[in-house]
Amino acid sequence: MGKGGMDYKGQKLSEQIYLVLIPAVGSVAWVFGYLAQDFKQTFYGWLAGLVLAMLICVPDWPIFNRNPTPWLEEIPSARKQTVVDDEDEDEAPASKAKAKKKKGGKR
Repeated sequence: MGKGGMDYKGQKLSEQIYLVLIPAVGSVAWVFGYLAQDFKQTFYGWLAGLVLAMLICVPDWPIFNRNPTPWLEEIPSARKQTVVDDEDEDEAPASKAKAKKKKGGKR
């Protein structure tokens, strides 16, 4: 469907559609169920509204990707790798401190 996913404004629009559609269809279903005195009709009406809202809001439709977020260009220097000299880092810092104390000794 869409390429790259839903943008932030598309997510907001999808949520607004969902938050309006579910209570609206649920209210209409409740009225019809009340008039028919049948809870099953109310439940099926609400379930139909839920399925409709999911079909509209969950897939990545192009309407939800009208304002894509621009990505920054790649920084060429970020791809360079640096070599680290680990020869001095073989000993732990605590053992270096003990070695310095031994060299000083008592006077």
